[in-house]
Amino acid sequence: MKIVIWLLALLIIVPWTGGAWLSWALVDVSGNWLSGNADMLAMEPQMVESLSWLARAMSGTGEAIIFVIWAVGTAIVAGLAWALSRLVDRDRRKKTLNWHPDDPRAAAVQQSR
Repeated sequence: MKIVIWLLALLIIVPWTGGAWLSWALVDVSGNWLSGNADMLAMEPQMVESLSWLARAMSGTGEAIIFVIWAVGTAIVAGLAWALSRLVDRDRRKKTLNWHPDDPRAAAVQQSR
């Protein structure tokens, strides 16, 4: 069951990562295009330089935001998969022990924790 949980997490993380990568690439390309073609929006050299700087700054900020959102989403999915796999493992151990307090195996099980 643990393998199924981690495979499902992987099936969620792979498209999530692909979407984040595509978003990052789109922001990067559009930011580079805007900063390279700032002269089409303004004629004054000072304004062209300011617009180019602003486009690069917004592109960098957008890339950072995309990375943070991707990292938080991946951490949530991995954390949920880890928690579920721990719960599944705990239930399985409880079901397979089947001992009562007078059983000599009880002391060994309590010591191993």
